[in-house]
Order: sequence, then C-alpha cells, then structure tokens
Amino acid sequence: MRGGGQRGFTLLEIMVALMIFATAAVALSKSLSEATVSTGELEKRQFADLLANNLLIDILREGYGNHNAGAETLAGFDFTWTRVVSDTPHPSMQRVDISIQLAGDGDTLASRSAFLQK
Repeated sequence: MRGGGQRGFTLLEIMVALMIFATAAVALSKSLSEATVSTGELEKRQFADLLANNLLIDILREGYGNHNAGAETLAGFDFTWTRVVSDTPHPSMQRVDISIQLAGDGDTLASRSAFLQK
C-alpha cells in the first residue's frame, strides 16, 4: 500500500464533466420547450375538430339553417367556421364541408365532411 497520496478528480476532468452536463441540460430544456408548444397546437386542433363535429351534429338535428359561416368560442379559443354545401352525382344527396380556423388566422385547423340526404 502506498501512503500519503490522495486521489481525486483533476480540474480538467471536472470541466469536461460540467460541459457534458450543461450540453445535456440545454438539449433537455429545448426538447421540453418544443413539447410544450406542440401540446398547445394539438389542443387547438383537438377543440377545432370537436367544433366541426358539433356543427355537423347540429345540421343533422336542426337542418342546414341560413348560415354558411360563423364564430364560436370553445375552451377559451375563438374559432371561425365556414360551411359549403354542394350537390353530388346522386340526386337526393348533398355534400357538406365544414372548415374551422382560429379567429384572425387563415390556417385551417380542422375540417369535416358529410353526405346528407336533401
């Protein structure tokens, strides 16, 4: 056995370990930030899809009505919607297309189509 010598980490080893830890921490932080943004976008799209589905159900229950566009608020999001009713090759069927956008934004977040009897 040797006596008197102490073993420990050198300054260079500590600096390399800190650099590796800092790089991993920055990468993890960026990943979590991107996941948070993605979750918010997914939430908007989910509620837009739910609104499109609700509008189609309203058509089935109450008929077409007179409105081909409108605005709705769902879960704190302000959405605008448009509806297009078009004829199909079958004389007794019509196609209904609904698209949902975030108010003030032109991007379509969700769309639904249905074929309904005239």
